[in-house]
Amino acid sequence: MKNGGYNMKNHKVVDRKLLQTNKKYSHLKQKQKDKIALWMYEETRKYYERTGKYPIEHHDDEVVDVVYERIMAADIWIPYREVANHYHSKRTKITRRIRREEAEKQHPSEETIFMNMCMLCDGDMVLALDKTGSNYSGTTFPGGHVEAGETFSEAVIREMQEETGLTIKQPVLKGIYHWYRDGLHNVGLLYRADSYEGELKSSEEGQVYWISREEYEKKDLAVGMRRVLQIIDDDTLTECFMDVRPDGSIQEHMS
Repeated sequence: MKNGGYNMKNHKVVDRKLLQTNKKYSHLKQKQKDKIALWMYEETRKYYERTGKYPIEHHDDEVVDVVYERIMAADIWIPYREVANHYHSKRTKITRRIRREEAEKQHPSEETIFMNMCMLCDGDMVLALDKTGSNYSGTTFPGGHVEAGETFSEAVIREMQEETGLTIKQPVLKGIYHWYRDGLHNVGLLYRADSYEGELKSSEEGQVYWISREEYEKKDLAVGMRRVLQIIDDDTLTECFMDVRPDGSIQEHMS
């Protein structure tokens, strides 16, 4: 029987409303789909926060039931089975999103800057740099930032040339020095080189000069340089992480 263009066999009257019993999820308006997608995410997250588990196949009726209640409260008509089938098809994607969000809580994204430093040796002598900047001062080794498009070794060769006038040969990566402060993660790659060419000259970064290793260690070394020397000297050490806390205290560990 037809009435006003409707196939009455596929409709039912609920609260004086004529509802299409074979209505598909795809028939919903986009705004309705967007609302339901949000509700599916929110109720899945609530389920996870309440149980510590993610809903799995054949055990997700609790989530679907609550989502369907919200759909009905919003006066959106769609058969329950359509909502259940749609949730089943999206459940894995939703749980992946929640897993990702939980991982980011444990390991929040942070800005990372790659830098380098090189101990250039000539017999018993090392090339020192006296830094005079306001943020980092003291005696250190030459080095700088890794620029876009550079490999780490290309960066340290370029920085050494810019700061000392010397072109180092075959720099060897000895370890990594991290320092973390105010959400900024600096990763310093530590190199040693024993061969170079060119004429020594200082730059705006500070004065560079040759000094014996023994005398170098007596200098007023910049923060962290004692650890840098340990890593470069000891093949069993590869990394040091220094965490500068908001109160100015420093925690560090070696590995």
